[in-house]
Amino acid sequence: MRNKTKISIAISFGIIILAIVTLLNQKNSTINNDFLLSDTSRVVKIFMVNKQNESITLSKKGKDWLINEKEKAITENVNIILKTLMYIEIRQPVSRNSYNTMIKQLATNSVKVEIYEDSYIIDFGGIQLFPKVKKTKVFYVGSPTRNYKGTIMMMEGSDDIYVTYLPGFNGYLTERFSANYADWINHNIFKIPIRSILKVRVEFGDKPMQSYEIQNVGNRKFDVISLHTNMPLQSYDTTRVLEELASFRSINFEALLDGMPKRTLDSLVNSTPLRTVTLTTIDQQQVRIRMYHRPNFNDKVDFNGKHFPYDMDRMYALIDNIKHPVTVQFFVVDNITRTLDYLVGKEKRKTENMEGFLIGK
Repeated sequence: MRNKTKISIAISFGIIILAIVTLLNQKNSTINNDFLLSDTSRVVKIFMVNKQNESITLSKKGKDWLINEKEKAITENVNIILKTLMYIEIRQPVSRNSYNTMIKQLATNSVKVEIYEDSYIIDFGGIQLFPKVKKTKVFYVGSPTRNYKGTIMMMEGSDDIYVTYLPGFNGYLTERFSANYADWINHNIFKIPIRSILKVRVEFGDKPMQSYEIQNVGNRKFDVISLHTNMPLQSYDTTRVLEELASFRSINFEALLDGMPKRTLDSLVNSTPLRTVTLTTIDQQQVRIRMYHRPNFNDKVDFNGKHFPYDMDRMYALIDNIKHPVTVQFFVVDNITRTLDYLVGKEKRKTENMEGFLIGK
């Protein structure tokens, strides 16, 4: 009898242990994914700062996203963050053996991300009153896992560290959350259709006789003014003028030079630009870009083996509404900096004197 009692007790104890283990496993397998965003349309601001004290604030204004409430951000990159937070999943918590290592890595190499959303002080039963912007999520994005298929992340205020991933994406998410200004600035310089252009001024520092201004005089007609003589051209190649104006619909710079030494920048500012383009829109908005020679860093040579004096592929440029210098490619900006000779078709008529095209006011 005693043996039966002992067996019953052992079985009962085993059942209890099994039930406890099952409950613990269920608890561990059900991980609350606090990184997920249920409605990305409510996000109006994203703040990010890294351990190098670089920070960026992306704020929504209408359909655009702005960097630090000034320059336009690359909207596609912002959408990548929002889509990431809409579909992000947790693969597993980090193991106990690697927990301390991960904590140290997050403390020395991570990006803090703050998400702000539109909300209401009263939001109940379809009634929404007193709108406000509320900080809804704060988390840290760390380094990729060893296989580069997961990302170490941690919510602020939590003791848990997780390996996250994006279903269908075979990589890590670290680089999507960048606090580097250069990763967010929109590379667009001009995005203006012909109908919105009031005038375009093109100046050549080394060839002033080739400088000109194209003026919109209405009814889809334009005047071309020689800046050397300050007189309008009597005749010009209409197709070439329209092609140049049409190019302003999409002109982008190549790279942002946010690390240019102050000495080099001061040298540019105090020198005469190689080319300057100033566009004024119908509503009196103005954008100016000044372009300068760039050293031949790659030591490229011509067909005779002689080194080019300057970079033949790109130039430095300063854009009025962008605080850092940039590089622009010749094959891009050539479309908006044609010479006056080109616009009048002088290369077609080598023997003609250009003054024959000029008349008095």
